[in-house]
Amino acid sequence: MIRLSRREILAGSAAVAIAGTPALAEEVNLRALGLAEPAFSVDAELNIPDLTGAVHQLEDYRGKTVVVSFWATWCPPCRKEMPTLARLGRELGSDDYAVLAVNIGDRQDKIQAFLDEIEHEGMSILMDSDKEMPSKWSLRGLPVTYIIDANGDVALGAIGERIWDSPEMIAGIRSVGGTS
Repeated sequence: MIRLSRREILAGSAAVAIAGTPALAEEVNLRALGLAEPAFSVDAELNIPDLTGAVHQLEDYRGKTVVVSFWATWCPPCRKEMPTLARLGRELGSDDYAVLAVNIGDRQDKIQAFLDEIEHEGMSILMDSDKEMPSKWSLRGLPVTYIIDANGDVALGAIGERIWDSPEMIAGIRSVGGTS
């Protein structure tokens, strides 16, 4: 009969827990990043222009994983995370992913003045001048970000500031998109 010490039993239990299913590991990682399935239904809809006046709709991005972040120039956490969103967009590329930064209520000149201060290549800047998106997307504060899967469904959400270009966050978003 083999006798195992308490230490060996605990080490073996830990190894079994770590070797759990990949889906469980992904869920834990996503939660650690502050990403979770929304606890409520979100009317994921866009019909708003970018800075050039071109109107964007979520249907335009069907087949891609889309990061939709809602922000405002007066919001310090929003301003802080915007460069990380741009870097995320550059890292993911535009073939299978899109990063949309939806400004809520600012005038175009204020948006442009802020953008002139940061590197924002890698994401599309959209303007919700009429402030219609907060009710459609259940926004109660800013920043709020949703990750839409390739089918157009809201897969994950995050309330508050995140570091979107961290290796862990990039891997988490890629897990939603199904590519690595």
